[in-house]
Amino acid sequence: MAPITPPLNEEQIAKYWRDGHLAGVDILTPEQASVARERLAKMEAQEIRQDAERWISEDYQPWQEPGSPWWHWFMGMVTHPTMLAAVTQLLGPDIMVRNADIFVKTARASREIRWHTDTTATTEQAGRMLTAWLALTESTLKNGCLQWATGSHRVPLPPEVKDKHSLALSPDSFSIISELPQTPNLIQPGQLSLHHFRTIHRSGGNVTHTPRIGLVIRFMACDTELEAAESGTGMLVAGQNNPGHFGVSKALRVSWRRTAKKQLTIR
Repeated sequence: MAPITPPLNEEQIAKYWRDGHLAGVDILTPEQASVARERLAKMEAQEIRQDAERWISEDYQPWQEPGSPWWHWFMGMVTHPTMLAAVTQLLGPDIMVRNADIFVKTARASREIRWHTDTTATTEQAGRMLTAWLALTESTLKNGCLQWATGSHRVPLPPEVKDKHSLALSPDSFSIISELPQTPNLIQPGQLSLHHFRTIHRSGGNVTHTPRIGLVIRFMACDTELEAAESGTGMLVAGQNNPGHFGVSKALRVSWRRTAKKQLTIR
């Protein structure tokens, strides 16, 4: 197999470290993103038909069963060679997946996510981790795309942001980012965005008639400090587990707010 051409150029790498985020990295073609989205919807519809109550249980994690359709879907996504190549350009050759999320912002959903960060670790420690956002639908201002406070990964966090259970800024602390540029994550299906774990971000409501769907993957370098990672295990997806202080898991931890009342609507 021919080596993957590095997907990020020097300007993009510099922009990521300067701004705390980078958008528009091509991973899947629009056709591939459509196939992945269709497959996701069909698998969910089948789960609801088989056992709707089981489907909404947080304990039900079918993607952790090697060889299952869910397992194949997720593994194909989180180990996509172009994505891994981009992540290793930023974090180094040895990387793990800490966890993943499916985010579905349903049509006509007014709920907004307020300004928050992904960690309380120092900027240096947090720089050994990043959040990758793979769009399965278009991501726009109207359907509630991410919005970053550019450069906020270098800003001291307010006192109320003190642990993994308290990552959101209070309205009184919005002044911390009021003078920073606010950049929307405008990407097409199949494109990837990347942001530093300390970058402050939010998302708006979805005023459109279709959902906004994204797969979020949280990567960490294998030399990330355990306290900063807030996890003792990860799925090794590139390189080696050096220095070896993480346990290697073959199961992918995925969060997904599921509903048994209706299947995922993609049209």
